[in-house]
Parts: sequence; structure tokens; C-alpha cells
Amino acid sequence: MTFNLVLINKSRMKQTIAAFLVVLAPFVAVAEDAPPKDSTVWGTFGGWHVFMDPTRGNACYVARIYGEGVVMRFGRFRQKDGSGLYLSVNNPRWKSLKDDERYALEVQLGDHGIWKTNAWATVEDDFQRRLLIATDNEMFLEHFQTSDTATISYEGRQIANLSLTGVAKAVTEMNACQQKTDEILNAREPKSREADPFARAPSLEPSGDPRKL
Repeated sequence: MTFNLVLINKSRMKQTIAAFLVVLAPFVAVAEDAPPKDSTVWGTFGGWHVFMDPTRGNACYVARIYGEGVVMRFGRFRQKDGSGLYLSVNNPRWKSLKDDERYALEVQLGDHGIWKTNAWATVEDDFQRRLLIATDNEMFLEHFQTSDTATISYEGRQIANLSLTGVAKAVTEMNACQQKTDEILNAREPKSREADPFARAPSLEPSGDPRKL
């Protein structure tokens, strides 16, 4: 079975790439146990790192390092104009990638059907060369969590074959991270409104005369 992975629109995609992958960069540039800048550590599970990213609407994600600069990141994003899922892969050997170009890819997760999609490229330097896809199709998450490999093909040629061993536990922890994050934020919200009475709706019906409010 083949799936068409419907992407978020171009403007949102470009914003997503710019913000997501700035946070991804420290994974590639420093030691494996160093957390990305601006992200909050949830934990490490079977080789997968779980973080909360405050720059993406306090959304959680998983990341894995494969060596030689290859890094995969998968998670959620939440923005004012929408939310969804994303998958990014960094590979310094993709020397011919052109920044901000789109590439037609086929992504297969385990034995599930092939996802046909367009990915956006981000090239910052010789080491940071990435492809990113984003979608609001929740089936993509289900396929990712229940697979043991992720293969990516371009023009009929396989360009990545990455192990997803342990990903089920990692995604479970990602969801737990998100649940806990949301609980904390929701608990803080009422206190914030109490401190600022203008943050909540007026308790009285508005008067026709503003002097009588």
C-alpha cells in the first residue's frame, strides 16, 4: 500500500525547518550525551533521547544518533496556525543537497506501506545537511512507533536505512513527556490569570456607557 504524505504548507514548513533544526544541531556537533540547546531532558531509553522543546510549543520529541553525523529526530510541533508531526534526518555526506529545495522522497517504516512525500532541505554548513518532512496524519506516528527500520529513497535509490530498535518505548516516553508537560502548563495557567485580572473574560455584561463599567 502507498500513502501520500500531505505536508503542511510552504510557509509553515520553512518556519518548522528553521526552528526545529537549530535545536537539532548540538546533537551532531558535540558529544552524544550533550542535550540540545533550549531543550529540556526527559530521559534516554534504549539509545533514544527524549526532550521537550519550548521553541515548538512545548512539544516533546525523540532523537537518535547513528554515527558519522547521522541523526534522526521525530516528534510533534505546535504552532499558532496548526500542529502536527515531523521527521528529520541529518547526514553530512549529502553534499549535493541545496538549501531550501524540495525533494520527492519515498519513506517506508518497517513493513508498512510506502509514504510518498516532499521534503525540505536545510544546509547550514558541511556538517549540517538535513531533510525534513512534516504532516498532520497521525497514522505516520503509528507506523513509526511500530517499526524496526526506516528507509528513505530518492529517485529510486535508497539514501538511508536506519534502525528504529527500541522506538516503541521511546515514543511511549515521548507521550508521557508531553502529558506531564501539559499538566504542568495547565496547572500554571489559572495562577497566571489570577495574577492578571485582565487575562480572563469580564465577569459582568458590558455596559453601554464605558464610565459605568
